[in-house]
Amino acid sequence: MPGELIVRTKSRQRRRNTGKRSKTGCRTCRVRHIKCDEAPGSCRNCTSTGRACDGYDLHRFPIKRALCLPALGTGAEGIMTSDEKRGFSYFQYRLVPDLVGFFDSWLWQKLVLQMCHSDPAVCHAVNMVSAIHQDAEERGMRLAGEDLQNPKHRFALEQAVRSFAHLQKRRASLDPQLREVVLVCCLLFVMAELLLGEFARAFVHLRSGTRILEESLRLGIPVDRCLSETLRVLNSQSSHVGDFESKSCFQSEEEDERDIGLLEEFDNLKVARQCFQRVMYSVVPFIATVWRLPQREILANYKPLWTKRMRLLSSVKHLAERFEVFYQRKYATLNAKEQIGADIVRLQLVGKIIVLKTCLLDVYDHRLLTLEYSNLLLGYEKFMDKLSCRPTITLDYGLSFGLFAVASKCPDLGIRLRAVEALRRLPHYEGMMNSNAGAGIAVEAIKLELHKRQQDDLAERVSSMDQDPDVSFWKIIRSTQNGTQWSAIRDVELRLKETRRL
Repeated sequence: MPGELIVRTKSRQRRRNTGKRSKTGCRTCRVRHIKCDEAPGSCRNCTSTGRACDGYDLHRFPIKRALCLPALGTGAEGIMTSDEKRGFSYFQYRLVPDLVGFFDSWLWQKLVLQMCHSDPAVCHAVNMVSAIHQDAEERGMRLAGEDLQNPKHRFALEQAVRSFAHLQKRRASLDPQLREVVLVCCLLFVMAELLLGEFARAFVHLRSGTRILEESLRLGIPVDRCLSETLRVLNSQSSHVGDFESKSCFQSEEEDERDIGLLEEFDNLKVARQCFQRVMYSVVPFIATVWRLPQREILANYKPLWTKRMRLLSSVKHLAERFEVFYQRKYATLNAKEQIGADIVRLQLVGKIIVLKTCLLDVYDHRLLTLEYSNLLLGYEKFMDKLSCRPTITLDYGLSFGLFAVASKCPDLGIRLRAVEALRRLPHYEGMMNSNAGAGIAVEAIKLELHKRQQDDLAERVSSMDQDPDVSFWKIIRSTQNGTQWSAIRDVELRLKETRRL
């Protein structure tokens, strides 16, 4: 009947119109003709129903986008574009687990995510970092610089402009939360610049955040502790990759060390880690300073350097002894993630003790030093073998510094090459420190040592490590303001001059 045909046709149209096919969703949702939530990795529509998500045909961020920037303000105040939704989803489900891979953090697990829902400046800054991190991960966390022909970098630039615009609008605001919003944005911009390898720009944002932190301290304005500690860790690490060395935002080195001495034992890993960080605020800049000094300057200032080194070494040893008691007594009671954190702190303490002992011109037993470095490397290798979660970025202390110390300072070149391989095994960022960059510098130092010792047996093995990542890294360093003054690079340059005099 004609009437029946009309009814059937309309009902069929209604059924067809109710499900809008996703053009950028996963293949499974597109076949099922349902809207995909486009979560990174696997969409929740599939995983929640036990289906296998077949992945996405398109990149997570737009490929075809005009180079000109859209009008400011669109996509803000809770109205997010599909690209921004994917960026936030990537941050929440991919980047945050990396940032808290070693240690839990209120900053990333709660504070920043809450701010994203309430503040458009933070939301746009988060999208900026997500785009740049995704691109960096695809490149193996290598330093590559900014490239505005790259669609992810263009998307990141758009988000950065919008974040700045929202912050500018609120400059005169009396909102008590504005200070923490600005500090979080500073931190996210530091992360973005580091992932690009734009260290000079990262220092600018870090200086701004440090000044705001110092002003907050003077005015008695409270700042979230996790946020202030993260900025302070980056501040101390910056002494290794530039000439920026700001004074402590909170208290002097002597006060930090005195506080460590007052604590007799640790109740939990959180307190132990806080004590470790306080000591590192002084130890890390000292090591960076000494590594930058030529031999004649160390000799000219040996007494004050030796005195400070001994004071720091005493603090680290005291902390290591008490941490070992905690480790032996409590390790079995910690959960899996806390055990990872405890292992990292323990390895870091051992590494810092060895470096402090040998950073000046003291005479030491090379065989004993080789054994200490060998044991340290073995500890790192065992830890990495059992590490199921391998973060690509963390703003805390992790593996890179200890591995770099072995790769650049151990008397045995074979052990140093093993450490280089370990650095490249886990390409990642630890605050200011990039594992690929550390490996590149260490390879240059090993080549110098081979030249001095005239050892050809390892030359072929070293030449195989001289890869493109090292070339791109040195290109970035030469174009970076004060890049050649980095403590580790300066150390290599000084040894190069010494080799030329031989």
